[in-house]
Parts: sequence; structure tokens; C-alpha cells
Amino acid sequence: MGKVWITDCPLVPIPKDPLAPMDVALAFVLPDLAVGGVERLTLDLAAAAAARGLGVDLVTLTGGGELATQVPPSVRLINLGAARLRQAIVPLRRYFAQTAPAAVVAAMWPVPIVALLAAAGLRRPPRILAAEHCPLRQHYAASPAQMLALRATLPAYRLADAVVAVSDGLADDLAMLAHLPRRRIATIANPVPPPARSAVPDPAVTMWQAGPGPRLLTVGRLKPEKNHALLIDALALAGGTARLAIVGEGQQRPALEAQIVRLGLGDRVILAGYSATPGDWYAAADLFVLGSDYEGFGNVLVEAMHHGLPVVSTACPFGPAEVLGHGAYGQLVPPGQPRALADAIAAALAAPRQPERQRARAAQFGVERALDAYLQAIAS
Repeated sequence: MGKVWITDCPLVPIPKDPLAPMDVALAFVLPDLAVGGVERLTLDLAAAAAARGLGVDLVTLTGGGELATQVPPSVRLINLGAARLRQAIVPLRRYFAQTAPAAVVAAMWPVPIVALLAAAGLRRPPRILAAEHCPLRQHYAASPAQMLALRATLPAYRLADAVVAVSDGLADDLAMLAHLPRRRIATIANPVPPPARSAVPDPAVTMWQAGPGPRLLTVGRLKPEKNHALLIDALALAGGTARLAIVGEGQQRPALEAQIVRLGLGDRVILAGYSATPGDWYAAADLFVLGSDYEGFGNVLVEAMHHGLPVVSTACPFGPAEVLGHGAYGQLVPPGQPRALADAIAAALAAPRQPERQRARAAQFGVERALDAYLQAIAS
């Protein structure tokens, strides 16, 4: 059984009207605060809600994670400390009973299922919003057991007060998987602020910027679905002097290192590792590229546009095409085709840059707009 840990932030009184403006008590529920796009945007939403005077809790089921240190003082962090997600049901139920949050945003299956089970039968259950950020069918395709669990539990989303997906394509797929009417699922684009920069850039960024040739950048964990290998293959096919920086860390590093050596690209590809200030890399780049096999949204595309960068991305399920206005704000190529990607990179580097247009598009994915949409979904 998990132990509840609460910071020194005092308890926030629960409002009589849970949907009254400026009085909504919100609890955001995540597995943990490991480095990831969902975790970062949840921190941004929680901070924005607290800045409006709302009482905000951020509840982690299993706890830990590098981003725990970035929770703002205005947000109360609660770690239930469960060993596994299914063991978090009882401590989460206790939290609901003791704290009585007016509304709960539970993100990433199976977390919404855990929240629905924890709230079942309570005298004062919170309104629960189930939020999905990932193409579930693609993400769990390799595991028959998880796909079976997914199909068995997703229909429970009909018990949620609101269901949100971060792109229309993801919402369409979720509706089919969960056997939900499409009208039950709201599309709310991710809030993506400009990426953090440091006062003094990393020396690795400075060295990369000083080198010859155009600088290509991608940012994301080194995991199979990000398909960084596709970018390396495309760079080899393109020839020339362009250099690629891959900012992120993960399990695919040994395979990518071997690929770089095999293709003789040691002087043109840098595996930069994780950066807490990726804005330094964006500021030094000439072009952003994304080779993913699937994305629920594609936060890094917006981060690149915040820096006015041209973008080339795979038109993978589901988010990139929507983020890029179906080609209006960046070139889209079929997933898994290095030659098409190489050609698109060459065309993007040769085309005139439109940094102000890119920045204006990025500004459409603001935190306040997303928070308004979440509050409206909860209230509807």
C-alpha cells in the first residue's frame, strides 16, 4: 500500500461549486515525473491553473522522476509510492476521500482506469477527465497481452465525465478502440511553451554551431518509435556536408552508435544525450527533422517553430500532419522512407525561411488556451 507524501503547501479548501471560475480544485494524476512530453505539459498546465488561483495537486502513482524538482511551489506534489500502477488504486481512493478534489485529469492509459476504479462508489467522487496522448494501438502492438488488456479496459472510459485526445486522428482511433461515440472525445492540442535555454550554452552546442555545413536537429528519447535510425539513413543518402544532432537519451543508443560507425558518419552525427535546456540546440539549428513511426501530437515540432525553424517530418499517425497544418508549416513525407526524407531535407534547406510565420503558428499552442479547453471539457 502506498504512502501519501505531501509537501508543506497547505490544503486548499474544496469549493462548494466545483466548476465556479477561480475556485476549481484540480488534481493531475500521472504515473511519475520522468522526463517526457506528457509530464512537462502537465507541469505547465498545473502551474497555469495555480496562477489563476485554483487549488492544484499533482499526484504521482509510483513516484520519482527527474522532473519532480520542477514542480512549482504553488502546486502540491503528492507521491502515492505504489510499486505498480494497479497497487495505486487503494491509496488513490484514500487521497480522493481525504482531499475531495473537485476534478481530476488522469493522463495516459491505464492511469484513467486506475482513477475511475479509485473513485467508484465514493460519497463525493471527483469529476474525472481521461486524457490520451499516445497512439495506443501502435504503442502496444508488439504485446498481445497489453493489447488484450487495452481492449478490455478502454470501454470503461465511457464512465469518465470527459475524454480528451491531443489530435483529431488520435481521437478517431481512441473512439474505435474504446467503443465510444466520437462526439464524446474532445480534441485539445498540447500546450507547448518555448523550450528552455541556459544562460551559458553547452560547449557541445557551441562546437556544433561552429562546424561546417547545415545543421539538422531532432529532439526525443532514443526509443524505437522515434526512429532516429531513419534520420541517419537519410543523412547518408543525402551526402553533402549537413550534420545531424540527436538530443535525447535512451535504450537505442548502442544501436544508433553502431549505425553511425557502419555508415561512416562519425563526423556528421552527434548523439548529444539529454539536455535540460534544449532551446540552446534549437537556437543553433538550421532545420528540424522528425522521423517518428507514430506520434500522438509532436511537441518538438512546436518547439522548433517557436525558434522559427523550418520543419521536415514523417506524416505518421497521428499528430504531426495536424501540427504542421497538413503541410502548410513544414514538409511531410511517408514514414520509413529515407530517400523521400533525404529529398525533403534538401528541398527545405534550399527554400526561403519564414521564421515569423513559424513562430506565429507555434504561438497557437499556448498553455492558457489549453487550460481553458480542459476546464471547459470538465464542466461540460
